[in-house]
Amino acid sequence: PAYDEAERIADVLTVLDRTPILNEVIVVDDGSRDNTDQIVKRFNKARCLKNPKNMGKAYSMDLGVKSTNAEIVFFCDADLKGLTPEIVEQIVEPVRKNHCDMFIGLRGNIMQKAVPLFAVNSGERAIRREVWENLPACFKRGYRVEAGLNHFTKRYGRGFGSQRFPYSQSIKETKYGVWRGTGLRWRMNYEVSIAYLRAM
Repeated sequence: PAYDEAERIADVLTVLDRTPILNEVIVVDDGSRDNTDQIVKRFNKARCLKNPKNMGKAYSMDLGVKSTNAEIVFFCDADLKGLTPEIVEQIVEPVRKNHCDMFIGLRGNIMQKAVPLFAVNSGERAIRREVWENLPACFKRGYRVEAGLNHFTKRYGRGFGSQRFPYSQSIKETKYGVWRGTGLRWRMNYEVSIAYLRAM
């Protein structure tokens, strides 16, 4: 999923394009106002789907899954720093080898190191297709999706694994400015809290 990521997405797509374990790369442009979709066209392995308006992260992830028949799906955010093909493969391999239904890449961000509960809500994860398809619809909304996947996989599947890697994400306040970025962060925290309450 990508929204107004023209300045950042090329770095991520360069990595994904060079990752042998990935058969295809699907970018869902979530109604961007910039030229995110044009950047995607530069990469051989990538194709771009575009929402007519901003529909949210979970909606875009769902559209991406529905647009492929892959049995294992790797999700990642479009604004990462320091991602490598080796990191992607280390996230995918435990699922491919049937060690678990989902594996999460924990970022090296200061906030994720400080708050483990938020760390496992990282966007970089490999999951089995059936996990996504069976995830209740209440979790496929906004920023609830990662917390919902964690709960659902732990309770009903074979669980998930995780590992910390030396990569990070652009913070919202830097991307969008202090006021808008802070507002988006609080919205994200609210959605995650809703997901945790739903999971209780």
